[in-house]
Amino acid sequence: LKQGLKVLAASLDPRTVFEVMSPSHIQKLFQDGGRYDESSLDELEPYLQEQLNKNTYDLDANLAILKLYLLYPEKTKVEMMEGILIKALMAFPATDFSLCMYQIPEKHHGSLREICQLAQQLEMAKFKTFWKDSESVECLAQAVGWKAAIRKFIAGVVSSTYRSIKADQLTDLLNLSRDDKEVEALLKERGWTYSEDDPDVIIVSTSGFENVAVEPKPPSHMSLDQYRALFGAATGA
Repeated sequence: LKQGLKVLAASLDPRTVFEVMSPSHIQKLFQDGGRYDESSLDELEPYLQEQLNKNTYDLDANLAILKLYLLYPEKTKVEMMEGILIKALMAFPATDFSLCMYQIPEKHHGSLREICQLAQQLEMAKFKTFWKDSESVECLAQAVGWKAAIRKFIAGVVSSTYRSIKADQLTDLLNLSRDDKEVEALLKERGWTYSEDDPDVIIVSTSGFENVAVEPKPPSHMSLDQYRALFGAATGA
């Protein structure tokens, strides 16, 4: 009886669970030939749930689940594919979402329509529409940190697109209010500042065209005939 209690206690020990579900354990599972073993789903599916609960990510393991669903269609669980796509959505701008969709048979696309539409909106930078539509996608709630991940992606797009942006415009894109603490945290993380000339404007980048170094080119030594030939080719003469 005492031995049985010890086994039960070990099974309930969170440290034991963490060890079993660690990335190193999953990699060992693959190395031992478990990548294409149907029984591996018994470990990979809980591992996916752990990723959703703890805001971790393992694309290789998730792709392995989708591959096993292709090999053993009767084992397919749409809710698991949904969870995999949510994690891939959180990885934007990486192409993980497309990689996962390639592994999902078309017959399941209808059941995953909401997540696919959200991915399209991110790809097209329709961020306001994304936030509005995401309100009705209940499955997103299972993923801890999904909003922060999407905001990080949007901030990256803003950083590569704008030199400055209206504060209200930025908060609309991020689906935050002006006085939200996350806004200040984002500004600090990105090194963005409010304009001294207009407190309603956020300076995203202080670099200008005048700061771009232009390498001097050596002088051209073309002959008059070469210039004529070049001009004739350009004008179609």
